[in-house]
Amino acid sequence: MSKDIRAEIRRVFDDWNAGRLTAQGVQNWARATSTKGADAYAVALIERLRGLGEYLITCDDIPTYLSGFDLEPEKAVAWLESSSAIFDAKQRATDLRDDPFYGPHTRAILRDIS
Repeated sequence: MSKDIRAEIRRVFDDWNAGRLTAQGVQNWARATSTKGADAYAVALIERLRGLGEYLITCDDIPTYLSGFDLEPEKAVAWLESSSAIFDAKQRATDLRDDPFYGPHTRAILRDIS
């Protein structure tokens, strides 16, 4: 089952990266996807994608998330948590502040950072 969920995550990332799926679509997919039977890393990814807008996750992060698939699930979760600051939040929030999907989240982030 976990292999199927990982394959689905890869498919979603491929579709998003290719423009066949929007950020909102990715978030909707994650919110509608059960993590039953998933390994710890797949669960962690899906949970992050459920808050994609709030976490300012973009296509730029896909390679980082996919690289965790090369690790054992528990090690990948620890690695993900330790590398949770994979981007400059203030810069990304500034870059995305006019984006219709991310914009509402960036205002709060920029207010909290400033």
